[in-house]
Amino acid sequence: MGALLLLAVTFGLMYALLIRPQQKRVREQQALVRETEVGDEVMTSSGIYGIVTELEDDTLLVEVAEGIEMRMARGAVARILTKGAVPAPGPSTAPAGGGNTTGKSPAKGTSKSGPADEHDEPSDADDAHDNS
Repeated sequence: MGALLLLAVTFGLMYALLIRPQQKRVREQQALVRETEVGDEVMTSSGIYGIVTELEDDTLLVEVAEGIEMRMARGAVARILTKGAVPAPGPSTAPAGGGNTTGKSPAKGTSKSGPADEHDEPSDADDAHDNS
């Protein structure tokens, strides 16, 4: 009798701690897949970001870069980042200034490519490494 009770309690704990949360995650994923619409910005389970451009029964087309689309399974959508983020037709929506959207000039000595230009003045750190 005691062994049967222990078995029932063990099964109850496994159901509460393992099976039920997994079923909840599956239901949430299915709802996410159903909610996915054309124009949504999504992240796939493999970490690819893009905008949904076309939906079919079990696949979708995701634009990952301008003019580059990937067909993938609808179940691959891990998150919807933005609902209805349809890109404007025509030229790229990226700013012409190289991605600086603040409207301010970058700080002196900084550039998108990394280290300061060769014509900037040397810093004290440069003198510390001078072995001449």
